[in-house]
Parts: sequence; structure tokens; C-alpha cells
Amino acid sequence: MQSDPLDATRWALEYLTLDGVSHMVSGRRVPEIAFLDGRVSADDGVNFAEGTYELEKDSFSASVSSTTSLSYPQEALPEHDLFEHLSSAHAAVLHGDFLHLRFGEGDNELVYHYEEEGAPA
Repeated sequence: MQSDPLDATRWALEYLTLDGVSHMVSGRRVPEIAFLDGRVSADDGVNFAEGTYELEKDSFSASVSSTTSLSYPQEALPEHDLFEHLSSAHAAVLHGDFLHLRFGEGDNELVYHYEEEGAPA
């Protein structure tokens, strides 16, 4: 059995790419994801979600549901769709301290940076 390189790790979102355009993260809290024992928890900067994930080689799948329902700011930000993007991710690539989760068609991806235990995002 191959070990899961995501297990017991936490990642902070650096940027996301949608339809060829990179978007930097804005907001008071940096969105994060954490993996443990086949479960994933996610923070999009406003709300939280939990669910499950599977990683086999570069193939990735996740199913997350929001656990909070706070209102988003009026200005729509790309990171407000993080849970949807995470649930549609189909590939995971680890490159150094970066995790690239590819979703949808083309070059759409979420790019996270590894967070040391106890380090603020």
C-alpha cells in the first residue's frame, strides 16, 4: 500500500487560476485546506467545509460540504467558489512546498503552499 503524501498536512491558498487568469487571494483570512485519514477540511476565508478525499498517484477526488453558512461580501471573489472547485478537482501535483489541484477544463487550478504545524496562514 502506497502512503498518502497529503495525510496530516495543511496548506494555505496562494492563488487560483480560472480560464487562464491567475487570481491572488484577498480577504482577512487566507483560505486553507487540511488532510487527515482520508478526510479534508477546508476554509474559503468566510466559511468552512468538510468531506472526504482520495489520492491515487496524480488522480485526486474530493467531496466537501459546507459546515457554516456565513454571508459572503457583496463583491464576488474567485475564492468564494473554492468548495465547488475542490469538489471538482481531478488531479493533484505536489511540487516542492506547493500543491496544485487541477479542476475543470484547461489550466484551472488551485495552488496551495505547505504550512508548517502551528504556523499561521
